[in-house]
Amino acid sequence: MNNPELIGKLANPKLTLFAFHLCNNLAKGDKQLVDKAEHLWQKCVALGHLLQTNPQLDFLPENLSNRNSQNSQQVDYLELYESDGDKFVSFTTVSQPDQLPLTGEIYPLQLHDTYALDFTLRSPNSTVEINQLSNLNFQGCLLPCEIQASLGQTLVLFAKPVDFAGNHQDLAVACVDALFQNSELKQPKPYLIGDGKLLGSPIFEFDNSQEDPSLKCHILVWLDTDEKTSEIEELGNYYRPLLNLLCCRSKILYVYHQAYLCNEEARKLYSQLEEKVEEFSRLKSDREQRLEQLEGWLTELPKIGLNYARYLRDIELHQIAIETNAKNYSHWLKTLGDFSVQEMDNLDFIQEFVDRSCPKFQEQIKVNMSYLTVGRQLFQQMIETIRGIVEVDAQKQQVEYDKKEKDRDRNLQITIAVVGVGIGVAGVVSSSYTLAVDKPWASPSFQHPLPLHPFFSAIIVSCICGGGLGAIALLTARKLFKRSDDRTSLPSSENQPRS
Repeated sequence: MNNPELIGKLANPKLTLFAFHLCNNLAKGDKQLVDKAEHLWQKCVALGHLLQTNPQLDFLPENLSNRNSQNSQQVDYLELYESDGDKFVSFTTVSQPDQLPLTGEIYPLQLHDTYALDFTLRSPNSTVEINQLSNLNFQGCLLPCEIQASLGQTLVLFAKPVDFAGNHQDLAVACVDALFQNSELKQPKPYLIGDGKLLGSPIFEFDNSQEDPSLKCHILVWLDTDEKTSEIEELGNYYRPLLNLLCCRSKILYVYHQAYLCNEEARKLYSQLEEKVEEFSRLKSDREQRLEQLEGWLTELPKIGLNYARYLRDIELHQIAIETNAKNYSHWLKTLGDFSVQEMDNLDFIQEFVDRSCPKFQEQIKVNMSYLTVGRQLFQQMIETIRGIVEVDAQKQQVEYDKKEKDRDRNLQITIAVVGVGIGVAGVVSSSYTLAVDKPWASPSFQHPLPLHPFFSAIIVSCICGGGLGAIALLTARKLFKRSDDRTSLPSSENQPRS
């Protein structure tokens, strides 16, 4: 690590936070703001309190909301603040004994579906020690973990080296170290990943390679080493292309991270399907238990499959978003090149992002999609298979139920017949009772050793007639039941093949 005190000094240092936050999305419609869309403006209020700005910035969210409500359409570049002809909010910080007094500006914008914040801090002192740059990032207040912009952010430090004859790369590294002096390492510190020249002066790119936008720290250190640089930078023609380029970069990284999260969630759902496949091979042998288990799956699996399909849809949309923003990135890079100093500038390190990183992101998404698409087919096949088994088991269960119902009806009819016979016999006995009372009982004689009383004669004759008729009725009922069973067991004439 370089010692900032041994490197040198800087003149007119300026640290700009470019933060990007989604304000509209496809699901809610072009005119519907997302939840916490005004997050960046609320962060400005918090920064105002921390830095003790004058004036305080509490009024900002309300003013920007009123301005945005007057323009409900998405535009490529909309300035959200206007007061007495000013497009930005100027402020100063209250001077502390151990801090530099600072001035600053807030320039809020809307870029199509994105809110963009330009929060700039300057040191009014003409020359500062490099280690004093920590005042521009007081307590790490401008780091991503503090700002928490949904799409990400970039910090741009623009300063002029004073009496410096060493290596500019070492100076840039020392500047980043100074910015992180009082941050307490709230997130991984960025390291040098590229360098080039912009408007005739060297520019160095730092990144910490974190995929999560809330942890990704992207810093550009731009050293003013040429007379042309200050003049062109003051004109500001480069500003809009650079701002849009950084916005596209943040969107690409954000979308790729979202695609990664969708892939992880889809894989979790796929693992649930694999568990069901394993359970499917161990289905219970009891039909009723198996049917109950599979019917539960038919309720559960379609829901899982729907969420799975939604994740696949989102991944496809994220891939399209990367392609779109990569094209926009190339457009703004070309526009930025049109304002550059042609014989001196080198923007290859910016071009490398769209040439190498974007194709790598798209290829990884395609690989993930190839695996997940197979899972979607497996979900459908699993559901269809379960439905087929449930249908067969349900039909068998219904056939058995119908058979039990028929047997129950048959037994009931037989019972009714038996009871009817009993009632008939009881009626005969009852009607013959007078014979037993009115007719005297004869004693045995030679001619009639066992005289048959009329009561018994009536009973015997009734039993013979009743038994005969009952037997005939029982045989007839059995034949009718058998014929009915045979008829229902035959296939329906509607299902018979026609000649």
